[in-house]
Order: sequence, then C-alpha cells, then structure tokens
Amino acid sequence: MMKKLILSLISIFFMSQLFSQDYFKFPTSDAIWNYKVVGSYSYPYEWAVIDSLGQQVTIDSIQYIEVYSASSGNSFLTGAIREDTLQKKVYFRYNYSEDEMLLYDFATEAGDTIYYPTDIQGNIDYYKVVNSVDSILISGQYRKRWFLTNSFFNMSDIWIEGIGSVYRYGLLYPLLPDIVLDGSTPCFGCFSHDTTLYVDSDNCSGTCPCTEWLVETQEMHENNNGINLFPNPLKNSLIIEFYTDEEVYQYIEVYTYNSKLIRTTTLNSKKVDIDFSDLSKGVYFLKFIGNQKTVLKRIIKN
Repeated sequence: MMKKLILSLISIFFMSQLFSQDYFKFPTSDAIWNYKVVGSYSYPYEWAVIDSLGQQVTIDSIQYIEVYSASSGNSFLTGAIREDTLQKKVYFRYNYSEDEMLLYDFATEAGDTIYYPTDIQGNIDYYKVVNSVDSILISGQYRKRWFLTNSFFNMSDIWIEGIGSVYRYGLLYPLLPDIVLDGSTPCFGCFSHDTTLYVDSDNCSGTCPCTEWLVETQEMHENNNGINLFPNPLKNSLIIEFYTDEEVYQYIEVYTYNSKLIRTTTLNSKKVDIDFSDLSKGVYFLKFIGNQKTVLKRIIKN
C-alpha cells in the first residue's frame, strides 16, 4: 500500500512538473512556418510555402501582427493575428473589414471543444475536440502539446504552445478544415523563431526545401552577427571566424535537423576549427550563445 502511494505521489509530481512550465507566448516577430503542398492535379505539382510575421498594425484600436505567405517567389498579405496572453488565445483577421476569429486556444484541456464559425466551407460551423494534452521538449524546454480531432471529416490536428498547428497547413490550419479540391496534400515541415526550431522529420528531413528556406530566410536577419563559417557545405572540419571586436559568444551548441543536441563547444578564441568527420551527411544547426545574444546558423555535411 505504501509503495503504491509513493508511486502515485511520484506520478503526480512528475505530471505537475511536466505541465507547470511557464506559458510560451505566441511569436510577435521574425517567426517562420514552412510547409509544402504535394500531389496537386494542377501545376506546379509540388511547391513549398512560407508563412511569416510582418509589421505591427492597428485595426479598430487593437494591435495585430501582419501574416505574410510566400510561394513560387511571390509574397502576399494573408491577414493579421493577435494574442490575449491572459486568456492564452490567439485571434486572426483575414482583412481590416472582417471580424476577428479565434485561431488558437492554449488554455483548453482534454475533452474541451473549440468552435470555429467560418464561411470557408459553405457557412458550415465546425469545431475541434481536444483528445489529449501532453508536453514535448523543444530546444531544451518543455511546451504543452494538444491532440485534436476536427468535426469536418474527423481530420486530425496537433498544436504546440507558442507555435500553433504542426499538422498540414501549419500556422493557419485551424481555419482551413476543408479537403482541397485539386487533389493536393499540404504537409507541415518546420517552424523557426529566434533560437527555437521545430522540425517534423516525417515531412522535412535532410535538405528538403522547407529546411533550406527556413534558414535562408532567418539568415536575412543575421547579416551583422559577426560570424563567418567556411567551408559550407563541409566534408570533415568547419572553420568559424568571428570578426567583431567585442566578445559576443561563449559557446556553441550543435543540433541535428530535428532539434536534438549532439555537441557543445566552448569558445576561447576568434577562430575555431571544429571536427565534424564523425557526423553523418545532412543538415545541422549551430546555436551561438552569449550573455546577451544568441544566433542560429545552418551547416551542411557532405
């Protein structure tokens, strides 16, 4: 009896630790969601899409963040989002004239129902049912994760706190319950914000377009980080050179494409040679960590 009681207390303590982490707020800038659409009956038959956050705007005296989508070299404004951090809800507006709609509710628990009144599919009101909630380790921190079922054809969905849907369309999937009519299938690939990286290895592995586009887009914001990597792609060793006068970074963490930490290297000079000969071919990420600054870089091992 005492043994069962101790096991029960340990289980309760573990679960409380699992779900007691701080709430991860939704990004407000420089966040990128990548997904690809495959098997379409119309050309192109496969293409990658990027959803990203833009500038802050005010609509009806409420502040929002613009959402942009990019596909086939074109970028267009999709709508705008805002988050109520007290209620842990995220809202979306398609344009300035329409009312906002609930996008995510990160306060729900197993058994809860989330309603989405929308006219996307012939004015059909639909909803999502929360089947279960657990936690997932991402970039060294636990975040809550939701498993849901859509009332429209019983389609599945998966949410991660502060990231949103990591199933099918990614960011805006809660508002897109319909099965596309051109025979295509959207597949979520990866998400990036600051030093947080989440990759769905089932749909995005190695050097697939969403991994490539993710880092290329992110590096646009890192032109002045004072880091030079060469050669890249590399075969055995990588030379890292810092060309700033100040001491910015203390050490480097090396991650696989699916966010698994595999190595940590302390920095003690402005030029470092790291041996990668023992690693398999593929994409890796270097996280440069300093007291006041952290930068994420991508390398390719041939």
